[in-house]
Formats: sequence, C-alpha cells, structure tokens
Amino acid sequence: MRSAEAPDPVFPTGWRTAFAATITDPTLPETLARAAGLSAAYDAGVDQLRMMLAGLPEPGPRDAGEAAFRTSVTGLVTLAGCPKRFQWSEIDRLPRRPSPSARRGAELHRRIELHNRGTVALDDVDDGFYDSVGEASGAVPDAFARYKASRFAESRPLLIEAPFDLSVAGARVAGRIDAVYEPAPGSWEIVDFKSGRPTDDDSRHVQLEAYAVAATEAGFHGGSSPDRIRVTFAYLGADELVEVGEDVDEAWLADARNHLNRLVAEARSGTYPATPSAGCRHCDFSRFCTAGAGWLEQNQ
Repeated sequence: MRSAEAPDPVFPTGWRTAFAATITDPTLPETLARAAGLSAAYDAGVDQLRMMLAGLPEPGPRDAGEAAFRTSVTGLVTLAGCPKRFQWSEIDRLPRRPSPSARRGAELHRRIELHNRGTVALDDVDDGFYDSVGEASGAVPDAFARYKASRFAESRPLLIEAPFDLSVAGARVAGRIDAVYEPAPGSWEIVDFKSGRPTDDDSRHVQLEAYAVAATEAGFHGGSSPDRIRVTFAYLGADELVEVGEDVDEAWLADARNHLNRLVAEARSGTYPATPSAGCRHCDFSRFCTAGAGWLEQNQ
C-alpha cells in the first residue's frame, strides 16, 4: 500500500492525481502554477525543459547490425583509474557494497539542483541519476551550507543537470553536467560539484574533458556552441570551498577528444588489467582483486 502523500501547496489533491489529470487537460500544470503564484518558476522550468529537448540527438536510421557500445562518463573515469575496476562495475558486474558517502553525495547534488531550479522534490533521489565520480571520498554534513555561501548559489545557471549523449569513436558516452553558468554572453563555465575534498587523482580530469567536448558537440542551448569555455571542479567537503578550474582552448579540446577516443578503444578492447593505487582503499572490488589486495597489504 502506498503511504499518504504529504500536503502540497501546489497540488491540493496530491501530485500523482494532478499528473494523471494532465493526460486529459495538458494546461493543468500551468494553471496550478500560476494560481499558486509560481509563474516565474514554471516558466523557468519550461525553458529548461526546452533546452534539454533541443540538446537531444536527432533520431538516425535504424541499424540492424550490432548495437553501438555504450558507456558513461563515470565509466570512463573509472577506466582511467583502473581498467579492472571498470570491468567489474560496467562489463562483468560484481556486487557492490552500499555506500553511505555516495548516498550523501547524491543527496547533496539533488539539493543543489533543486536550489538552482527554485523548486522542491517530488520523489526520492536516485543514486545512479548523477555522474557520481569520487563521492566515496566522503560527503560532509555542512557541504550544502558551503555551497549556499559560494558564488555559485548567487546566480541561476544557464543549464541545470543537463544530460548528453556523445558519439566517441563509434561508441555512445552518456553523462550529465551539474551546472553551466554564463558569466558573459558566449562564455560558459561548466561546474561539477564534489561533496568530498580535493584529490590528486588524475583520472577525474576525464570528467571535465567529456563535459567540455559535450559543450561543443551535444547541441545544448538550441545547438549553439559557446565562444569561451572554462571547466571547474567545486569541492565542498574541505574546510572551505576549493575551486580547481581550467580555461579551454582549441588545443585543450583536441587533446580531450583524443583522450576520450583512446579510453573508448580501451573500454571496447576486452582487456582490463588491474592498476593498483590509492584508489584500492575505496574500491568495492578489492576483496576480489589479487593485485589490489596485494597493494593494500603493502601500503597499510
């Protein structure tokens, strides 16, 4: 039995009932929003949805042959850190331990998303919804307060949790950008929020590479590409906000595309050697991995 819904200022009979009624009356959401004095939030949400739809790839002809290899930005970051970990999380999947830190990281991303949208959640956060790269390093309780005190909370992003699907070396790579700000016309700052502390793990750079390439190739914002791009990690788990950013030029983008191509080729190769490192301390599969277990024993 489904539990009773909490009172809602916009949907007096509950959002599920309103959702069902929208099938016969498509104007109902707008009517309810305007009656509740939420016209600005409704219009902003519609604009965001239109931008997301405009960024979807055009349907291509159906290929009766082999389906394209698919992976994610999170998968490529994992591969760059350890191919064996990629195999066991993306290809030959093994059981994974529940991660309270990853869960807290997903909840932080949801709170930031809802702040940017100016709305409230209608459902629980899904751990797999966001590009959850490196959240196992630990989310701290005051991370959202640190975000609220940052420059990022002061302006509404151009894009919020923007999904994309890139074609890379004949494969499809899916991802989702936390936020894109436009500090000046034609200038984009792509920001990924991290719930943990800064790290010297170079594999995370793949995430910024994929996001910058997506900004030029995924057809965001009506298909237009920005004139200038900056990519930024915003770490919210340290004693104060730490920003790690880079300006993107044509040479940077070319190197990023080449790196993504190499990673996709490696992902499709079927050969996934273990590369033990400090990441073994947070790996779900260390108990299955001889090389990882050996590294941990030598580096206790």
